[in-house]
Amino acid sequence: MRTISLDSIDSTNNYLKKIKKPADDVLVFAKKQTGGRGTKGRSFICEEGGVYLSLLKLNPCSAKDSFSIMMNSAVAVVKTLSAFDIKAKIKWPNDVIVNGKKICGILIENVFEGDTVARSIVGIGLNVNNPIADEIRDIAISAKEVLNKELQIGAVIATLVFNLYQPTSYGEYKRHLLYLGEKVSLTVNGEQKTVILEDVLQNGNLKTSEGEVFSSAEITLRKA
Repeated sequence: MRTISLDSIDSTNNYLKKIKKPADDVLVFAKKQTGGRGTKGRSFICEEGGVYLSLLKLNPCSAKDSFSIMMNSAVAVVKTLSAFDIKAKIKWPNDVIVNGKKICGILIENVFEGDTVARSIVGIGLNVNNPIADEIRDIAISAKEVLNKELQIGAVIATLVFNLYQPTSYGEYKRHLLYLGEKVSLTVNGEQKTVILEDVLQNGNLKTSEGEVFSSAEITLRKA
């Protein structure tokens, strides 16, 4: 695996997308991002003190199992935080939550070739020692805020990269999920409805107690 360290970049995912024919996996991390992105194109504030990295993995899985990349990434973050005595959960599909607030955002960008994922870029923005902006303080949190002390960034990165290469089972992912069996509010195509979250299927789709099935691209999920 090739490793690239940067002081500042617009987006570590964008940096990796410029590598057209990688010979091996590539890890890039930056002290700061100026154009961090989350799912659905949302901006992600990336001040110095956080962990901002992207991992390009070659041929990670078949196309039908592509949700396993997201499962693995979210569980890797949960396991990493646990190594530093922080208990985290996953809000479907891959937001990592601590004390009811978001501590990590994950952006997966896959390149498909036929029935395989030719390569996958796993982008992770983890709040560690970075300050939380006033405008998101009610929904975001950092490891420093949880522990009342700073963590060594290099140790967090090393632990996270190690966990990203560990296998994750569907059952392990579900054990870390929030809201299973609970009443939640879904926003589907602009329409809000209250349902009981019965299950998350192995392909990543959400199933309600009424038997409805939705994909992550269609839904914003909130606790009712």
